[in-house]
Amino acid sequence: MRGLVALLFLGLALAQGVPRVQEMGEREAYWFLVNRTQEVLVVGLPPAALAEALKDKRLTLLLGREAPPSWARGARVIRLGGSPMAGWFLLADGRYFLAPKEGRYVVVESREVVATLYGYFAVALGGSKP
Repeated sequence: MRGLVALLFLGLALAQGVPRVQEMGEREAYWFLVNRTQEVLVVGLPPAALAEALKDKRLTLLLGREAPPSWARGARVIRLGGSPMAGWFLLADGRYFLAPKEGRYVVVESREVVATLYGYFAVALGGSKP
């Protein structure tokens, strides 16, 4: 009986979906952003090499005191106050989380992870997704 219950719980966990995680270099991350994303929330400022890929996206920036860069013209800018952001990450299309990791980039494909992170910023975002 215990084996059946364990198998049932394992099946339910897998039905929820295991987040897909990829590591990629800068060039792969650039093309990922260009080709696979449309709506992007950026917390902090990404490096210029990746920022170019965000020019034509529906873009929301969550910043501290830093000035919005020229590539973000037309973006919705929300100030979190305090000092300039020390790091950065982005959320895209309600399903992707992308962040730097040891000289590379990690992309997590998970609606649950992204929804949780959006939840942390809900007050700043006015209670809705950008």
